[in-house]
Amino acid sequence: MFNKIYEKGEFIVFPIKKGYVAYNMNKEFEEGHTHLKNFNAAKTAIDLVANKKIPKTTNCYYLKSLIRLAQDPKYIEEIQNLIDVRKRKGEKKKYYNCPAYR
Repeated sequence: MFNKIYEKGEFIVFPIKKGYVAYNMNKEFEEGHTHLKNFNAAKTAIDLVANKKIPKTTNCYYLKSLIRLAQDPKYIEEIQNLIDVRKRKGEKKKYYNCPAYR
């Protein structure tokens, strides 16, 4: 079905046309896989889920990818709370340094 290039515990990574798929083999494929653009992102996602770590400086897509790979309900809830907080805050406005008028 696929040509895995990385495996760690119940997680595998395999290439597709435009990137990589990280998959948790203990979940149904439809619920337990995510598409990522590069191999290192897929590997890092697996490491984060395996160690139940939450990155603070990533986008919501990546956080949702971690949820799809994870099985621990408490870990999933923590990530979902972070996503909810970010959505409530909204996108930050850009800072523009206006030149002083003389």
